[in-house]
Amino acid sequence: MKIQVINPFAGSEPSGPQNLAEIAAPGTEFEFVNIGERYPLNNNQWLYFKHSCTAATIDRAMQAEAAGFDAVFLSCNLDIGLYECRQMCTIPVTATLESAALVAHTMARRFSLLSVDYQNGQIQKMMLEQYQLDKGLASVRSFDIDANDLYLDKNSETFIRDRVVETAKRAVEEDGAEVLLAGCTLAGSVLSKTMREHADDLPAPVVDGMLTGFKMAEMMVSLAAVGLPPVSRIGVYEQPPLDDLRRLRKAQNQPMPRWAAEA
Repeated sequence: MKIQVINPFAGSEPSGPQNLAEIAAPGTEFEFVNIGERYPLNNNQWLYFKHSCTAATIDRAMQAEAAGFDAVFLSCNLDIGLYECRQMCTIPVTATLESAALVAHTMARRFSLLSVDYQNGQIQKMMLEQYQLDKGLASVRSFDIDANDLYLDKNSETFIRDRVVETAKRAVEEDGAEVLLAGCTLAGSVLSKTMREHADDLPAPVVDGMLTGFKMAEMMVSLAAVGLPPVSRIGVYEQPPLDDLRRLRKAQNQPMPRWAAEA
């Protein structure tokens, strides 16, 4: 099984590869890529930035399918282009926030989201509402470290961990959270390392969407082997008409997705 992990920005999570290597099933290979050639920023936490990195992310996912990957995992809590990638790919596409919330609902009745700042937290809250996964959301708490400053050349793992854990404690003690969602993969990768090495430092289980999204990609590939498709083509994931798609991709100077090129 081969999974491409797409960072829909120009950077990558410092501990991400190590964390995924710890949980990858035997025989699963993965590759990290980003979209730095078309989107030069190391963050996408603002609405305009989110929009600006979406097209490149969708194209990267289609390239992964054409290259023979079995699944794509979008590693960013804004789930950049998730619905669009599912429409345009025939392989499974999973993402961070959606998978983390799904797992949180199996673990507890109430969960809190730990976000980089207030506005980004509100964007993710809207996404949870769109996913119909906001039931049980106890609070959105910001730990107020800009995403650009979550890289280890800006701040240490200890500083990041301590700030996020302090915010997590308030979510548990004041909001009644039973499970916590790491609202940024850069912070989540640090917390997953903490869970592995110092689990007692955390006030409640922290769901790192990098881990859940990656494992969900593995699961969907396995389910496809027994005939369950990644998505239903009835409704939102219905594929667009070929003639219009050809015109659009030609105007964008981009190749057709594999399924359309073979049609």
